Amino acid sequence: MMQTIRDREERELAATTFDRNVVVTAGAGTGKTTLLVDRLVHLLVRYPDPLKITEIVALTFTNKAADEMKLRLRERLQALLTARLNQEARTESQKQVQTDLQNLMARYHRTKDQLDVLARDALRNMERSAIGTIHSFAATLLRLYPIEAGLDPQFTEDDGSRFEQLFEQQWALWLDQELSRSGAHREQWKAF
Repeated sequence: MMQTIRDREERELAATTFDRNVVVTAGAGTGKTTLLVDRLVHLLVRYPDPLKITEIVALTFTNKAADEMKLRLRERLQALLTARLNQEARTESQKQVQTDLQNLMARYHRTKDQLDVLARDALRNMERSAIGTIHSFAATLLRLYPIEAGLDPQFTEDDGSRFEQLFEQQWALWLDQELSRSGAHREQWKAF
């Protein structure tokens, strides 16, 4: 039995709007990752100008969420590749994939073979994509443009321990300056 989704039209709009940014606000377990994967698939197969997976940036906050997004995208593309329109679907999952494939073909005026080429290319280049965490994306940009960012080109990423150490040093220095006899705000601090 097919479940009716009350916000189906809004989800469709969020997945297929390409001329502007889309903001989706939703709680846990409401299908945000599914919506993101839908949007990625539409970007990869849209007509007339599909994007390559290496031209897309999809960011999350955690490695777990980024891995989940990549896994689901990979599974979705693989399912589209293996779907057969000339065979009767035996399971609900197969029916859903066939419906998805037919919808993509109709929306973007593409043949199954054309979709297969686009899906294979995306799968082949998945690990080169910028689907990951905001932190890994920022680190990649810093590695690509260290001089422009004012960094030593040999910088390395930090697990947080160097930040903690630097923060403690800078905090202690700032406190010493603020609370010293010659501190600019000494009198204000004394009032607390």
